[in-house]
Amino acid sequence: MKILENLSHLRKGETALITGIHAPDSMRYRLQAMGLRTGREAEVIRRPRLGPMQIRIGSVNLIMRRCDAARVTISTQQ
Repeated sequence: MKILENLSHLRKGETALITGIHAPDSMRYRLQAMGLRTGREAEVIRRPRLGPMQIRIGSVNLIMRRCDAARVTISTQQ
């Protein structure tokens, strides 16, 4: 397994396993309520040069700011 710094580093079409969320409790609870939980797989659907990213967790599509995605640590297989 290759550890990447965070979810915001993934490119379009890449998938990764969520390994943790490093944020204040209120933000962590909000991200977990949207489906971002340890052990879940995340796939980047859209990642424009500027602006938010579109991420799929299971059957849910999320639009996330990059600064929020940067708080989610991931691991990928290479």
